[in-house]
Amino acid sequence: MERFIKYFLGSLMIFSLILAIMFMIMPTYMDQLTTLGFTPEEMRIWVYRVVVPTYFLTIAYFSYRYLSGKNPTSTVWPILIVTLFFLVTQIIGFIFFYFHWIQIIYFLVTVSSFFILREAHNRRKNDIFGSSL
Repeated sequence: MERFIKYFLGSLMIFSLILAIMFMIMPTYMDQLTTLGFTPEEMRIWVYRVVVPTYFLTIAYFSYRYLSGKNPTSTVWPILIVTLFFLVTQIIGFIFFYFHWIQIIYFLVTVSSFFILREAHNRRKNDIFGSSL
């Protein structure tokens, strides 16, 4: 399981870096991902209703953690929180966004990622604190 978590986090890092570079060079690249079934307009709306709120919820959460004097319990914790907020905004997106089959795929990938990251966080937390909390 440890090896799987390392490969998963490594793949996530490489994928995120590639997308970050692509979006810095071509900001409209997201509109070109219409082969997934969304029209360019639907894709923009999905990004504004799901991806952008994830960013701001994450900033708000870590600002709160800083102001309350709490530190993350592991290095995986911030990634887990971003994934959790992405999961929450996807669930809300199911309610307020017209339904498309690709949303189910995104949701299932996010749920899988969340559980893998949760396991990685628990293992790292146990390494730091020496026992289960």
